[in-house]
Amino acid sequence: MAAKQPLLSIAMPTHNRAGYAIHAIQSVLSQGDDRLELVVSDTSTDGELRRWVGQHPVGRDHRLNYHVPTHKLDMTGNHNAAVEACRGEFLCLIGDDDTIGGSILDATEWARGEGIDIIAPNVVANYVWPDFRSRYLGARHASRLYFARTMGRAARLHRADEALGQALANAAQGTDGLPKVYHGVVRRSLFELVKQRTGQYFHGSSPDVSGAIGLAAIGARFLVVDFPLSIPGASGGSNSGRSAMNTHKSRLSAESQTSGFIASGWTPGVPKFFSVETVWAHAALETLQRIAPETVTRFNFAHLLAACRARHPEFTQESEIATREAADLLGVDRQALTAAVERERRVLRRARLRHMLMRALRPTAAGGRPYIDGLATVAEAPPQLAARLASLRLDWRTAVRDIVNS
Repeated sequence: MAAKQPLLSIAMPTHNRAGYAIHAIQSVLSQGDDRLELVVSDTSTDGELRRWVGQHPVGRDHRLNYHVPTHKLDMTGNHNAAVEACRGEFLCLIGDDDTIGGSILDATEWARGEGIDIIAPNVVANYVWPDFRSRYLGARHASRLYFARTMGRAARLHRADEALGQALANAAQGTDGLPKVYHGVVRRSLFELVKQRTGQYFHGSSPDVSGAIGLAAIGARFLVVDFPLSIPGASGGSNSGRSAMNTHKSRLSAESQTSGFIASGWTPGVPKFFSVETVWAHAALETLQRIAPETVTRFNFAHLLAACRARHPEFTQESEIATREAADLLGVDRQALTAAVERERRVLRRARLRHMLMRALRPTAAGGRPYIDGLATVAEAPPQLAARLASLRLDWRTAVRDIVNS
């Protein structure tokens, strides 16, 4: 007899990060529910996680699909492999230093019953691992579970085409406001449409951005709600940890996340160096070129180039070359684009000053957010989140009772 299809598959790609992944795996599977499947795609070369899975009782949990690809994959390839191995009716992609909240299965069951294809929760709870350090605050965020000051505000259905337009105007700098599979819940059949039209689920050097742009481009409605279905983790060994220390930048060839894309040709108009801004833009444009090429000229190259010039002056030459490429791509005068870049730089400078002022008004590391301190791993976060929600008398049904169609 064929195994029953899981309601929800949690996809967790990992590579040489067993110190985080072990706790994340145990945390996800601590939800004793057969509606759940956890797919771990492990491209590690150190063998540490593989040994642990083989020796630990968790490795015999029928809900764990521990998958070792048979050939070498980069980060994007590993994300594609993880989703490919999932069997669930719905998908949720998380990192190997993240976990899920106790309400995610109830929310997925509700989405199936209500005909909702995508739930894209805003991040209202996040965990910071003990090894996390930031450039200005040092270890003051470490071992904390943070909560947003407010949770459970009215949910709302959004139009994907409008979300895509806003993302293009912002040069796809992140996934806020977009439908998303990374820390979202997506009907598998819908995400398959992305693969059918482009050949893969994810493209470019940032799978989370690529997945969100792909979902937005196929035109589905999605639900946004201020309710935590998962708990993103920030660890010292992650990209978020490197960003906090301002070390998340280098040559394309120096990073496994981007080096594989050099031979195929880096996206014109995106500066040829590794940073948060460039990998997000690269992934978005690579996805759009395959699924909605007519939208590429709506991409706000001026905003991207302004961000790169303002935040990464050591790569000015790369930004200048990308400016020429973008002008040619858009069919505009180079001087006109340069002027637009300068206007965007002024906007970014004002936004930075406002941010610094707001932080000065809340000078603590938490910035006024509630938090729980002293948590050794992400596995300790879900019970604390459940207690927080109980104290607020907030559950999934309460969070979505006032859905307003946009």
